[in-house]
Amino acid sequence: MMQGIDAYLPFRREFVALAPDKYPPEYIDGQVYAGLWLCWGDEKAAILAEVKTYPSGLREIHGLAAAGEVESIIGLIPLAEEYGRHVRCSIASIESRPAWAKLLPGYEVDQIRIVRGLT
Repeated sequence: MMQGIDAYLPFRREFVALAPDKYPPEYIDGQVYAGLWLCWGDEKAAILAEVKTYPSGLREIHGLAAAGEVESIIGLIPLAEEYGRHVRCSIASIESRPAWAKLLPGYEVDQIRIVRGLT
């Protein structure tokens, strides 16, 4: 298991390709290098997360993106959850495709995000 930059770099190409219209590669790199986005990985996959603190004080470990093999991604999620507990997060969330709710026992759909282009 790897953390931080060591976990991020082998999967950087996949992470920066996920939504370049919203998150340019330089931005993603900067968030990871500054330690604002956390990364856990192994030889088959990596996940990115951040700790969010709401105005109420509630803390959340928030999964941002994943790259690699699904089975390995699923195996990395408990590491992020444990980190969240360590830094006093009360909840864990994953922002991704609806299929993840089916793949991850204990997680449920909380909100749906819909978008429409304005061009």
